[in-house]
Amino acid sequence: MKQGMRMLAVLAMLGAPLAAQQPAAPDSGHHRGGRMGPGGPGMMEGHGGMMGPGMGMMMGGMEYSPAHLIAMNGELSLTAQQITALTALRDAAKRDGQAAMDKIKTHMDELRTALDAASPDTVAIRTHFLAAHEAMGEAHLAMLITNARAKALLTDAQRAQLAQMHHGMMEGHRRGHAGGWGGRPAMRGV
Repeated sequence: MKQGMRMLAVLAMLGAPLAAQQPAAPDSGHHRGGRMGPGGPGMMEGHGGMMGPGMGMMMGGMEYSPAHLIAMNGELSLTAQQITALTALRDAAKRDGQAAMDKIKTHMDELRTALDAASPDTVAIRTHFLAAHEAMGEAHLAMLITNARAKALLTDAQRAQLAQMHHGMMEGHRRGHAGGWGGRPAMRGV
């Protein structure tokens, strides 16, 4: 049974990028040092420093998620056209993400049922584990594509500005404060 619980923990961890795609609450400090974007720096810490080589790429340029870019409107001076396109991307990603979460939940529930059986069916465990894992991979791929499309909507100057702000925030985070974005007092460790 311990092995089954480990599998569930791994699946939950793999689902974090999908959960991270969900937009932040309107007044969450999303663009002022709270979470840099969906997932943000807290995500790296939350996985026990598991951000190894290539993980940045797997995170899919989270700073380019449509919800994050919309929240950064004031700093990036987005045009009305950009906001409209980003809103459409965000809304489609939210719908697709919910459908993926429903599919994942179905397989996770079936996996849990199979693991909880007095005499677990290893074929059912394998089937639902792989199906949940595949659904998470598809959702993650959809997030990567959405973020790439959102990035393409920005001008070169906006991308450079966002990269500079992101770099400053990450440097500040490494030093134990919110960097150039100020952040809320709770996020600065004050």
